Amino acid sequence: MTSTSSSANKWLYFIALSLIWGSSYILIKKGLEGFGYVAAATIRLVAAGVAFLPFALRYFRHIPRKKLPIILLSSLLSMLIPSYLFSLSQEHIQSSVAGILIAVTPSFTFLVSTFFFKNTYSYSQLIGLLLGLSCSVALSLLSSDGSTLSVNVYVFLVIGATLCYGLNINIVKYYLADIPPLQLSAVSVTMNGLLAFFFVAIPNYEIFQFSHASIGPVAALLTLGLLGTALAQLLHTKLIQSSSPLFASTTTYVIPIVAIFWGILDNEPFTFGHFVACLGILISVYLVRREKKLVVT
Repeated sequence: MTSTSSSANKWLYFIALSLIWGSSYILIKKGLEGFGYVAAATIRLVAAGVAFLPFALRYFRHIPRKKLPIILLSSLLSMLIPSYLFSLSQEHIQSSVAGILIAVTPSFTFLVSTFFFKNTYSYSQLIGLLLGLSCSVALSLLSSDGSTLSVNVYVFLVIGATLCYGLNINIVKYYLADIPPLQLSAVSVTMNGLLAFFFVAIPNYEIFQFSHASIGPVAALLTLGLLGTALAQLLHTKLIQSSSPLFASTTTYVIPIVAIFWGILDNEPFTFGHFVACLGILISVYLVRREKKLVVT
């Protein structure tokens, strides 16, 4: 594959992931209109697992046995734990705010990569990280109408999810890069689906109350599982393996823009303060993507 086509694919994965994951938070919101956070997250994970089960059965034998514990850890950090954290947090915060807070991920990716994998980055990338993080914090502190500042403790659940993402990105890049993306994604997603089904759905079957009114929420959660979990996990793995951990994490700077767009359509307010912070996020993406100056030590 030529460098030009590789770069084009990298940006294709970047754009697709930004759109898919940016749309995930409104789907979580719609799913929570019919189910509690545990049921909503479980339906999402099981749907994704079922979608990838045929691929997992085919590719499981190709996975080196010594890699399975690492894949399990990666799947917990990338999907299972964040799914429940986001569902619980969005019972108390706006979908757009949840999408905005995801921009903390590159900072954790940077810290993990620096302290555990001894990587260093250019000053422009560090400035981009700090700018994106600062803008995200400013957005998270704005009240829904943008007029006052407030702190919601449930934002720390999202911060916890972003820490999981930062750890997983580095794990995939440095320990699982030799496994083809479809094989890795199929096995990882199916593991999550099975864990959610046997350890959450079956013991707590009474929390799944389906009715005519739940058709919309179920549709939202199934879409979230198939696109926002299964397909997105495949694209994300491809992006990580074809770029650097830092670049892969910068999708989380564009996700807030998409999340805010859906929030506006769903009558969530968007003020001038939101606009300025989002502009800062876009500038940070430009700074962070300047990978030619990256030095690995």
